[in-house]
This record gives sequence, C-alpha cells and structure tokens, in this order.
Amino acid sequence: MRLFLFSLILITCSLWSQSTQVEPYDVSVSVFYRPNQPELPTTKRLIDLMQEDKTISIQQWGGIELPGGGAKASLMMSIAGDTAPDLGEAWFHVIGSEVRNGFLYPLNEWIGEDEDGNGIIDDHEAKWDGWKDVPTLWRKVAMHDGKIYGIPQATKSTMGVIFRTDLVKAAGLNPNNPPETWEEFRHWCDALTQKDKTGLITQRGIGLQPYGFTFLPWIQSAGGSPIVQYKTSPTSGEKIAFPADAISFKSPSGEDLSNVPSEWQANFDSPEAAQAAKLYHDLIWQKWIKHPETGKSIYLTKEDIAKGAVKIDGKEISFTQAELYTGTAIGQTGQRGESAFDYLANGRTAMVTWFADDLNSMGQKVNISPDLLSWFPFPKGPGPKATQAVQIQNHYIVMYEGVARRSKAERDKIWEVATALSDKEVRDNAVKQKVLSGMARFAKPSDLKRLGYDEYLAEIPQAIKDNFKKMDSGKIAAATEPYMGFWNTVDGALNREVLSLIISQTGENFDYDTALKAVNTKANGGMMFAMTDEKLDQYRPNARIIFGIIVLIMVLLVVKIVKNNLKNNDSKLTKKEGARNVYNKYLAWGMVLPALLLIALWSYYPLFKGMVMAFQDYKITGDSPFVGLDNFIALFLDKSFWASIGRTFYFVGLNMIFAFTAPILLAVMLTDIPKYKIFYRTLFFLPQMSSGLVIALLWKLMYEPTPQGFFNQIITFMNHIPFVNIDHQQWLQDPQLAMLCVVIPTVWASMGMASLIYLAALGSIPRDMYEAADIDGASIFQKFKKITLPSILPLIIINFVGAFIGTFQNMGNIFLMTFGGPGESTTVVGLKIWIEAYNNLRFSMATAMAWVLGSLLIGFTYFQIKFLGKIEYKKAK
Repeated sequence: MRLFLFSLILITCSLWSQSTQVEPYDVSVSVFYRPNQPELPTTKRLIDLMQEDKTISIQQWGGIELPGGGAKASLMMSIAGDTAPDLGEAWFHVIGSEVRNGFLYPLNEWIGEDEDGNGIIDDHEAKWDGWKDVPTLWRKVAMHDGKIYGIPQATKSTMGVIFRTDLVKAAGLNPNNPPETWEEFRHWCDALTQKDKTGLITQRGIGLQPYGFTFLPWIQSAGGSPIVQYKTSPTSGEKIAFPADAISFKSPSGEDLSNVPSEWQANFDSPEAAQAAKLYHDLIWQKWIKHPETGKSIYLTKEDIAKGAVKIDGKEISFTQAELYTGTAIGQTGQRGESAFDYLANGRTAMVTWFADDLNSMGQKVNISPDLLSWFPFPKGPGPKATQAVQIQNHYIVMYEGVARRSKAERDKIWEVATALSDKEVRDNAVKQKVLSGMARFAKPSDLKRLGYDEYLAEIPQAIKDNFKKMDSGKIAAATEPYMGFWNTVDGALNREVLSLIISQTGENFDYDTALKAVNTKANGGMMFAMTDEKLDQYRPNARIIFGIIVLIMVLLVVKIVKNNLKNNDSKLTKKEGARNVYNKYLAWGMVLPALLLIALWSYYPLFKGMVMAFQDYKITGDSPFVGLDNFIALFLDKSFWASIGRTFYFVGLNMIFAFTAPILLAVMLTDIPKYKIFYRTLFFLPQMSSGLVIALLWKLMYEPTPQGFFNQIITFMNHIPFVNIDHQQWLQDPQLAMLCVVIPTVWASMGMASLIYLAALGSIPRDMYEAADIDGASIFQKFKKITLPSILPLIIINFVGAFIGTFQNMGNIFLMTFGGPGESTTVVGLKIWIEAYNNLRFSMATAMAWVLGSLLIGFTYFQIKFLGKIEYKKAK
C-alpha cells in the first residue's frame, strides 16, 4: 500500500510539473543570428543566452536575398506581409525612414519616456542603464517624436583606406608612416602605380568606388559637411548653420539654440565637395610623368602634353607617350556589394577604401592573407577646417511593428534578446574572435588590455596603434552618414550622376562641378528633403487645372470605347430572320464569372489601390494621409524622371531594332537553308532553355572590362589583323555602350523561340508564289518585300504590340548587369520605379511614376488596337 501511494504521488507530481511547464517563447531574429556560424560574436552571444534562459527559443529569420541595392527589399516586403522577424537591423541612415513608414515598434516601455520634452531621453529619465552609455548623437538618431526605436549595436564599423603592406614596401614606402594629407596621399598613389616593360600599367595606387557613402569621408576630411542644419535665432533672427552631427548648438553670441527646430539642407555643392570630386577626377585622369633623375611625380597641363615637354626649376624635360601616365587609380563600377578587396587580391591596386574591422573574413573571401593588410584614416584635405577622418557606422537593433501584437511577456523576452545583442559580451566576443583567428593585430589596443591579451599588443603595427590613439583623442574626426532625409536616394544619385561618370571611360572631360550642383538641387527639391508647402503652393493651382483636363480626356475616351463595344455587341447579337435564338446571357455570365472575379482581384483591385496610393503619403503600416497632387508635382519637377522616360524610349527602340527584327530575319534564313534545318533550329533555340538570370550574369562576365574579358580578348585577337587597331572597351562601364550591351543578351536568348513562331507562318505561304517569282526573275529582296513580308505582316504587328508594351516594363537585364549605371545611362522608368519603392520606400512616388508610364502605354495600346482592327487575319494551313 505504501509503495502504491508513493508511486501515485510521484506520478501526480510528474503530471503537475509537465502541465505547469512553460513553452519557450519563440523570438525570430534576422542578420544577427546564424546557427551555421557559431563563431560569429552575435550568434555566440545568443546561443549563450538560450543556455542561460531556457524560456527563450531564438529562430533564424530568412528571406529572399537580392543583390546590390535591393538588399533590404525582402525585409520590407515581409513587413507588408506580416512575416517579418521580431528583431533585426536598421541602418544608421534609414532608421528615420523606417519609423516614418511605421515599420518599427517603440522601445519606451523598457528605456523610459522623454518627460521634459527636449527630444532626447536623458540619463535621469532612463530606466535601462545601458542607455546611459549611448552617446548623444546616437540617441538623437533613434528618437522621433518622443519615441525611441532602436539601441546601438555592440560593435561599430570603421571605414578607412586599406592597403597591402607588401606592395607598399616594394614601392619604397613605409607602411608604419602612412600619408596624413592629400598631398602625401597623392605621392603614395604615384609611387604605387607601376608599368611593365611594354609600358602597360599593371598596378595602380588605389581602387576608387563610386558609392556615395564611400565619397562622404573625402568631403569630411576636407572640412565639409555634406548635410547642414540651420537654426534661426529667436532674438536676432539670424540663420546659423551647424554640421549634421552637431550635438551642441551655441550661436556666435553664446545663445543656446538646442530647442530651436532645425531646417535641414543638402550641401553637396560645397567647395569641400568640389575638392573631393576633383581629387577623384585627378586620381583617375591626371596626366603625369616621373622625373628622370629624382623619380618624383610631375603633373602635366594640356599645354605640356601638346608640347611634349615640361619646365621644372627652369629646366625643360622632354617625354614620350610611353613615359606618360594617366591617373593613379582604377574605378570600380557595378552594384553595391561587389568586393572591393578583389582589387587588392589580384594586385591591380595597392589601396582601397572600405571597412577595416574584419579584414580576416574579407581577406579569406578573395584569397588574400590578412597579414598583408593594414589601414589608415582618410588623409587631411586642403583648407582651414580639414582634418583626418574615418567613417563610423553604428547601426541599430530594432523591433519590427509585429511585436505590438505579442503579449507583454513575449515582448519582454524579445527585449531581453535585444539587450543581449547590444551588451559588452558581443564586443568581447568580437575581440576574442580576432585573437583566435590570428587577427589580434587589427583589434583596438585598449580592448586587448581589458580582456587580458597584453601579449598580443606587440603584434599591432605602430600605424594602427596611432590610428586608435588619435581617434580616442579626437585628432581623427569620426564622421557618419546623414541620418535625416532620404539619404539612400542621394547616395544613388551621387553614384550614378557624379562618381560613376568621373571614373567611366568618357570621364576625362566630365563637368563634375555642374553635376554636384544638379544633385544638390534635386536633393533639396524633394529627392532628399521634401519640398516645403510654400513651394508646392506655387504649382498646386496649375496642377489642378491640368489634372482636370486629363480626367476629362480619359472619361471621354472611356465613354467612346464603351459605346463602340456596345455597338459591336448589339450588331453581333442581332438575330437573323428565321434563325433560332440560342443566346442565353445568364449562362454566358455564369461561365465567365470565375475569370472575372480573379481578374478583379489580381488586376483591378491593385490598379484601384495604386490609383489611391498616388494621391497619398503612403506607408505600409499606419495612416497614409492624402496629399492631393503633391506627388505628381514633385514628379513633374524631377528632371531625372523625364530623362528616364527618354532612356526608356531609347531602350525600347534598341529592342525593337534588334530583339524584334532578329527573329524575323533568322526565320527567313532557317526557311531557305538547304541542309541541317533541324540542327540549326535546335541550336538557336537552346538559349531559350536557360534561365534569364543565368544568361544576364553570363554576359556580364563576358563584358569584363579588363584585357582578360571575353570580348576584349576577341578585340586583342582582331588587332593582329593588318590595319586593325581597336581599343579595349569598358562595355557596361561605358555610358555610350552600356544600353546596347544590356539589349544584346536579350537578342541572343530570345530570338530562337520567336523565330519558331515566324517559321510556322512562313511555312503556310504557298511555294508556287515563290516559283512564279523565280520565273519572273525576282531577286531575294523582291520576294521578301512582295511575298514574305505581306504574308506574315499581321503576325508581325501582333507581336510588335506585345513586345512594345513588354519592353517598356522590362528591366531585368539592367537590374542584374548595371543597376542603372554608369551614371544614369541605363536607368529606365521600370528600374526607377523599383528603386523608389523598394530602396527609398517612397511607394506613393513610385506609384505616381507607374501611373504616368501606364497612361503612356494605354495611349499607345489604344492606337495600336485601332490599327489592328483594320487588318485581315487568315488561318495558316
């Protein structure tokens, strides 16, 4: 009996324990958690957290990964579809945009409230002790309307100039004494530029990238501020400019303007920005020679080059074309995300500008030993405000808006994971990982001391020790990317409209000053900072009149179409005398009803929704207020949009000339070929079996602009033919060739399938017509003009309508091969709409663009359909 009672008690306790056991709370985390990479500092910290707190179960979130500028699009769409992670990363410069779109959940319930209303949660207001360690600027970035939306990540990224120590030593330079000024930097670039015995430059000083965010530190090292904020003194009325990252706002008279609202403006046309652009241009295009005696660089003017001689210290030095150097840099183009370290790995350059925090993994990615790498800050530019600078990127840990639908207990667990990601253990894990991987030489000396790794201090090069020492003392300025306005948009504009064109094949005579001013004007005219109501009021009355006229025209057009359709239907349904009426309208409507419902759901509902969005300040979550015609006003004032319309017509024209006509000519040739018809038809059809993605990337590789590129190798082979001398081309990097280059893969890949359709039509033409033409002595061209073309003309027109509309909307090859570059030479309307929606998160502006494009296509389609109605169609036998 006792044994039975004891067993019963044990069973009861076990059942009670199981019934009261709490299921772990699932927390979905993106970016920071990679279970297959447990050595990552954030992954290791989260694994430790799950061992410490068994009530937390962390899941890796994953979405479709898109290349280059589309990197964030997958996450944005998951938010729209309510499948977003609980925790993720918001870039420093886009957190404001994500707040504006309602993507983020505020963290005030754990951090505290802005009780005094000064726009920042001060130390005495903070409930979370970790907030007290956050610098003032980083607090301002995460605060919007009294709400806080992110906490800084534990680790920061530092951008500087990375160089190969072996190449530096080979050039006779000291890697522990890097350049501190632009002048010294130019000397390094010159010394690191080498020629082979044939006079071909085999190594250049630096690889320049056209990205706006890598260009900013050069502006900042010249003493400029790419973005400024103006505050107007309440007492004097004076408007005073402050840098974008200012945290103190004292006027020259000592007045505190901290509580005065800021008026933000782009400043990309400043003298410092022009100096930075000139540095880019000189590094790519400056003509120079080496002094025959001292080996020092001598920069040449156009007059010197024309004369073939230059005067130095009263002595004239002659030079030949073989002794002439053009620039000391090579420009990298293409989509963001391509590795800057490729230049270092293959020895094409000795320096690049990139992030210096994890040289180990980057070195492994391109097969270069990290022991050969070191770095220094951006050198000090000219001017009284110039300083050495680094760019610091400290992005944020954020909760996405779906957290609002979780219980308080679940939210607390999510917060626990967020604070774990931001604590010092992550920083310590990062330092330990560097030590374990043999990369202690890139760690901050104070971190090694703090963690007891003093023995590794001797491994750190003196130059890197000096870098950290100067950064801690403030001698090296720590700059950031702009955090107000749509910086992503201007980042891309600087890339496409300024930097890419400087480094392109046609960039020697490029007017970068005018281009910078144009970008700045657009940035302050709505691209980065929205137009003020005062400016919009100037255009609103005329916009309403124009809009009313357009609506009236569209209504009249719709009425006309409906009347024509009703008239045609009535004539078709008129019964002939004596004929039996078998028409049942209810049966007909019942049969087409499912199709109509599907069309309404998947076509007309999005169409109506998009029409409404164009008149809103649309946000994926939260309220989307109506703004009337403001989006269209901003769009019609945007010159780049109209330029993209023109490029779209050019793109369509090239496709119609090549991609549309090639299948017709191919079909004619395949019809008349005497032997092996099946073989050739199969051969030309095979590209159709490949993925469009594979084809685009394959051709992108063949367009490699170096002498090793496939097409440039063909040019090299052709140059062996007497009297043939063709320069190697930049292909996708040449603004004049890029559009043609993205069209050609479509021609190659699609003409096989289209030619089969024309082959079927050609097969239906009676052979006796050609035999009669032969008897009459008709030439091949006469037979094509008088027999072939008229016979297949209806099919050509039908295909033309579909190809014309489809090409207007097509931008796949451009997306994969150039992403709109170089400059804006391949930025068509379809790509511009995609960038506005998924890069810049300006869905209303993207929808307004789509409506303009759609209106154009509707007009074209209407006239094409009227033309098609006059054509007689026959069934091919």
